[in-house]
Amino acid sequence: MFDKFKSVMKTLGLRGEDPVTTRQELVDFIDSRAAYVSQVTLYTYVKARAGTQYPKLFENADFLTSLRIARWHIYGAAVCDLTLFSAAQLFVHAGFSAEKARDFATDILDDILPNYPQDDIDNSQFVEMCARGKQRAAMADWDSIATGPAAFQSSSDAVFRWAPIADELKCDDEEIVRNSIHLRWIGVRRDLKEVFQHAAIADDWHRQNMPASI
Repeated sequence: MFDKFKSVMKTLGLRGEDPVTTRQELVDFIDSRAAYVSQVTLYTYVKARAGTQYPKLFENADFLTSLRIARWHIYGAAVCDLTLFSAAQLFVHAGFSAEKARDFATDILDDILPNYPQDDIDNSQFVEMCARGKQRAAMADWDSIATGPAAFQSSSDAVFRWAPIADELKCDDEEIVRNSIHLRWIGVRRDLKEVFQHAAIADDWHRQNMPASI
């Protein structure tokens, strides 16, 4: 009951976010915010394009299948984006080397994406999303990613690839939709920076990755 009360207070803006002090708390933050950004962006876009026909679309099985597939692909891209942004904060504020930031991002991606509990797409596609995120981490310009916009291109691109809307309409909508997801990420970035306890998360991650004593 208390957890539900806290959630309502946060939604109403009457209670701030709890500090993120551990690796697991960061995993939960990334998972929940990626789901929020991907779903709200996708459904808002489809609703705006469909207009008064929006309710009827949910009677079309093929459309619903396409919508669920799109949701997961945009979610996976969003997880990768926010994971890299988080690793970049540790690079800038916790003294992580580029290699350590890469390893941190890899660890978080491996925790969230493979074997994700869903039945709408083959799990191999989540593995591929994870692999793409790792490739980005391996070549990352962490200083640039830490400032924000450079980290979040992947999820913006995913909206246009996967949203079940005709390609010619997407071309007309590109600037509006990219601005929409960009604005949602600004709020998430702000929230994360406010609660991200860099030293505590770095220490927690180091403890979990220390080699076992012989």
